[in-house]
Amino acid sequence: MSDGPHRSLPLRRHWKALAERAAKEAYPVNEVGEALVHALKKEFLEAPLADICQILDGKGQVSLFSDNRIDSLEDLREACRGSAAGNTLIDCAIDAVNAGMTGKPARIIVLKEALAGYSFSVNRSIEEHYLREAGSRDANFVRDRLGAAYQQCNFGSIAGEMLAGWGGMSTAKSLPRNIGIDAGPPL
Repeated sequence: MSDGPHRSLPLRRHWKALAERAAKEAYPVNEVGEALVHALKKEFLEAPLADICQILDGKGQVSLFSDNRIDSLEDLREACRGSAAGNTLIDCAIDAVNAGMTGKPARIIVLKEALAGYSFSVNRSIEEHYLREAGSRDANFVRDRLGAAYQQCNFGSIAGEMLAGWGGMSTAKSLPRNIGIDAGPPL
């Protein structure tokens, strides 16, 4: 017997944990939201956030013209080939540079937009996988739970947390689990 469609999901382990929590009614929506935040932080740990912050701040730039910054961001794209999170972050940074944003406000907006956009696309991937593997009823349930978790996420505060320690970001290795006799879903 299979453990569920989340096991065959072609995504990394932290996204599988999110899918599992979204598919099981035993997990309240706030715990699905915790899993979403955890997965986003783990995914963006590998993105070139520090380099993008330096480019947005103008450090190491010989000119303040946006063309040079866009060229630097495109050069950075070569370093993170195959990273969807990194490419989403670079795309958002290019949009911010084109809008004339710089400094701390640009960093927060770029990361906030990248987190929101990336989580939306992953949620869609999870829903499509459940539609193929488990049917429309389960896919609708998962979509509703992921949507509720997405609505609860404050991407601005997540971005602020991540940028507060962007030099040496770290996140918990795994999600907290409800263990013990008093832990579990509310009755």
